[in-house]
Amino acid sequence: MNKLLLAFVTVAVVAMEAIATQAAQPDQALPPPPRIAPAQYATPSKTPMQSPAQVPTQAPAVVSCAPQTVTCTVMVPQTTYKTVTVPSVQFTPEQRQQNVTVCRMVPETQMVSCTSTVVVPERRTAQQTFTTCRLAFETASRQVTVMVPQMETRQGTRTVCQPVAEQVMQTVCKDAGQWQTQSYVDSCGCTQTCRVWVPNMVTEQVPVTVYKPQFVQEQFAYQVVVCRPQQQTVNEQVAKPVYETQTREVSYFVPVAKQVEQQIPRTTLKPVTENRVVNYTVMVPQRVERQVQVPVCTLVPKQVTYTVPPCGPGGACGW
Repeated sequence: MNKLLLAFVTVAVVAMEAIATQAAQPDQALPPPPRIAPAQYATPSKTPMQSPAQVPTQAPAVVSCAPQTVTCTVMVPQTTYKTVTVPSVQFTPEQRQQNVTVCRMVPETQMVSCTSTVVVPERRTAQQTFTTCRLAFETASRQVTVMVPQMETRQGTRTVCQPVAEQVMQTVCKDAGQWQTQSYVDSCGCTQTCRVWVPNMVTEQVPVTVYKPQFVQEQFAYQVVVCRPQQQTVNEQVAKPVYETQTREVSYFVPVAKQVEQQIPRTTLKPVTENRVVNYTVMVPQRVERQVQVPVCTLVPKQVTYTVPPCGPGGACGW
């Protein structure tokens, strides 16, 4: 069936190429008129050639060089399409199942004894000699100059202010009025009597004692503190460094390597085989028949009319 399909496709491709070539070429060349042999249009050659076979035609009675109209029949290709039933193969997807063996890695943890080297600090002691410094105090005497305060009486002159009494005359205002009895009528129409003070302002000179300041110079004695230098002997404590060598016991740590055995977990992958059902799709071929359009090329006769040109100047007739 595949060979038949391939042959059919090849024939169709050849037919399509022939149609495309015919469509690309110009119209079919017109044949020469039946009265003139094709050998007349051959190019003269020095090499002797045999005369081509003459097509038996009826010789014209009179050869005329005027233009002539010639009608001839030519075969023209014509393409038609027809429906052909051809067998073909159609693939249909189909779901199938298959048992396959798969291997997966399962982690497995086990405790394993492992010996490792660890560094452990170890405490040790040693004697160490060191030098200490302490202060020792000694009594030392030295001469110092000190300022000793002393009280001293001195005489001085100062200006003092003393009040001095003095009689002066001063003008003052004095009320020398008196009481008088006066009558008046009140709102009720009654006559009332009352005593009123009648002022009488008079000016008079009176003696006034005033105190005026008077500045005088006087002698006075005052105490002052005077500091005088004096040599004294003082005793003081002087610190003196004393260096001593002592021994002490010190402790220190030294790293010591030790072999230690311990249990550590170790995880390994263990292969486990199991069966699984796998779904997959396959393409199943099926033979079907389908209708296709096939181009058919046939030759159809066609009447063509053309005009033959007159003879040339050399006396020979041509196209």
